[in-house]
Amino acid sequence: MSLNAVQPKKGSILISEPTLRDSFFYRSVVLLTEHNDEGSVGFILNKPLDIQLNTLIKETDDINADIFYGGPVNKENLFYIHSIGKEVEGAMPISKKLYWGGDFTLLKHILQSQPQTINQVRFFIGYSGWEPGQLKMEIEQNSWVVSASFPNDILTRPTKNLWRDTLRNMESEIALLSFFPDNPQLN
Repeated sequence: MSLNAVQPKKGSILISEPTLRDSFFYRSVVLLTEHNDEGSVGFILNKPLDIQLNTLIKETDDINADIFYGGPVNKENLFYIHSIGKEVEGAMPISKKLYWGGDFTLLKHILQSQPQTINQVRFFIGYSGWEPGQLKMEIEQNSWVVSASFPNDILTRPTKNLWRDTLRNMESEIALLSFFPDNPQLN
């Protein structure tokens, strides 16, 4: 039986259970950008990498943006979620105010001409993916807690304590998971 009754959907947040020791998903917060009969796709929101966009892509010298580890799938490609909206042609809606992907050349132009929009974008290397039925099984095995909503400031929220803070904002029994120590053997 899963920890909560919330069903995943596009725009849901997955919070890894504290005992999940998977090296990719340990204490991860994942935004689902797609969830349907064909599987699920999401991006880990709280795993910053030690690299900037302008060191990864030459044409972005004037765009100083952090890059995050999105997940173990397709790690050779850059992905992004943003709140710029349909101004970025081809962007796919996640929610009313959040999109993923779209024309990178157009996004780059927007970021260069309007530097303040950098806070509306988060870049990722790789993504998290689940085959049909795989995520449902992992939720039933208590690997994930599902939150139906995410904060409006999800792109600008500090990531250091995002796992703990997201759990603490949930119902009381689930919020208790946020107090689970990194290493229970040291208690």
